[in-house]
Amino acid sequence: MFSFLKRSSLKTALESYQKNSRIGQALTPEQFEMVIDTSLFKDIDSRYKAIGLTNWGALAWLSGQCVINTLKVKEGDEDVSTLLYEMTEKMAYVSFFIFNNIPELKLTKKDMIPIENAGRAASQWVDWLKEEDPSFRQLMDMMGRD
Repeated sequence: MFSFLKRSSLKTALESYQKNSRIGQALTPEQFEMVIDTSLFKDIDSRYKAIGLTNWGALAWLSGQCVINTLKVKEGDEDVSTLLYEMTEKMAYVSFFIFNNIPELKLTKKDMIPIENAGRAASQWVDWLKEEDPSFRQLMDMMGRD
């Protein structure tokens, strides 16, 4: 199923996610371009191989850091723009996708740290949504999730 996952760049990992994510979870083409044009993306892309990560570990690092950065904005009581909110939600989906597909991905032991961190960040995002968004909280209640 994941034969395409053997590619070795951060961009190709993100492209693979785009092709295999569920409807509504993929970045829009505009959001995709915005992500790959960020200094964070470029920094991680230039360093991940040297520290022993695969492209999936790098994507987890990127997605987790994006979510953490937005949560820090919220902690500072700053408003989160609609664009930032949507991008963060999509990057949380990236984190969950990687975490849920660990058995199918070619990973190193070093990948597990950014994958675990990204999963934690995505869970914090969901917790924040439950607190801040009544419609999300209602949906979670209907689904029987805490």
